[in-house]
Amino acid sequence: MVTTLGDLLDLELALAGGELTWRAGPLAKGPSLCHGTAGNAYAFLVLHGRTGDGLWLDRARAFAMHAVGQVERERAAVGRGRYSLFTGDIGVALFLRHLLDGESRFPTMGPFE
Repeated sequence: MVTTLGDLLDLELALAGGELTWRAGPLAKGPSLCHGTAGNAYAFLVLHGRTGDGLWLDRARAFAMHAVGQVERERAAVGRGRYSLFTGDIGVALFLRHLLDGESRFPTMGPFE
């Protein structure tokens, strides 16, 4: 919810959602955007954008590093990567690019300019 609607949510509710995401930790399901570590990390980028608080950027970075490790472990176990935006390594790469650029807009969630 915070990832896609964080700019519209009441700030207190958005912060509580971000804190819940942090406490739950990176997802065991995998690194992807769709129900994965990188997807959840966008919530931290949104909150950093809203508050300017470096804590949220630090948390996004921590999830990013965990997602990179998940990609590496999956590639080692399976012998190849996953090549889709929402369930694969490409989504993680896009998140890393957004993290470096300071972009918090989840892919396909607008605004479309």
